[in-house]
Amino acid sequence: MSALEDLLEDFGTGSSVTLPSLNQPEASISESELEGQKLEAFEKGYRAGWDDAVKAHSDDRTHITSALGQHLQDLSFTYQEAYSQMMNAVSPLLTEMVGALLPEMARATLGHHIAEQLEKLSNEIGGASVEIAVAPGKLEAVGSVLDADFGFPIQLVEDDTLSEEQADIRFSQQERQIDLGDLIASVSEAVQGFAYENQRKTNHG
Repeated sequence: MSALEDLLEDFGTGSSVTLPSLNQPEASISESELEGQKLEAFEKGYRAGWDDAVKAHSDDRTHITSALGQHLQDLSFTYQEAYSQMMNAVSPLLTEMVGALLPEMARATLGHHIAEQLEKLSNEIGGASVEIAVAPGKLEAVGSVLDADFGFPIQLVEDDTLSEEQADIRFSQQERQIDLGDLIASVSEAVQGFAYENQRKTNHG
């Protein structure tokens, strides 16, 4: 054997590699198994898509609900703020009206209140003489309203113990007082209570 042959490996001897035969049958998958795998893959994909859709819908609904709640809260705050501002503006006006207009209205309508009471008391008065006492300076204003015939004589007198909103109806040892000042006081108290309550709600939300 030559020196060159000693250096080279002999591939002609030793273990041999066996190549697969081209005619050897491969492992095959039946058509039913293939359809099953396709169906399983479809179901997995459908389920994943459905879960994503449900999650997206839930997220959208949560977002809409949150946005609607915030919007309603903003509207409520805006309404409450506008209502409070309006009431704060109206309260002084009401107080001024009570303080200025009601006393004047009471003085102007005192004669009408007296006439109304005389009509209600007509059965009790019968034919007795009636004395009506008013504040000094009110004879003319009240007398112009009492021109009607009530069926009994009426005498108007001044009484310096009475205010401009008061009058006394005296007959047969009886006396009925008309005091429109009490009405004014009641209305004033109601308006002040309204203003106080509104201010309390404004300060405490």
